[in-house]
Amino acid sequence: MNNDLSTEAKTNAGETGPPKRFTVPPPKDTTRCNGCPYPGVGFICWSSDGSCLRTKVERISSRSRGR
Repeated sequence: MNNDLSTEAKTNAGETGPPKRFTVPPPKDTTRCNGCPYPGVGFICWSSDGSCLRTKVERISSRSRGR
């Protein structure tokens, strides 16, 4: 068993850099966010095209109620 605890220099250590951050601009109409449970979950629930998860879920559930 090799118990050698000597350290070695990492190869290519400074080449990668920190991860890139991707941002989505906040929604333009924040009045739709009042009472919405999705922002508190911790993920981005709106899209840059103006749509939001709450309206998409409501649209899907209204379709399934009509069956």
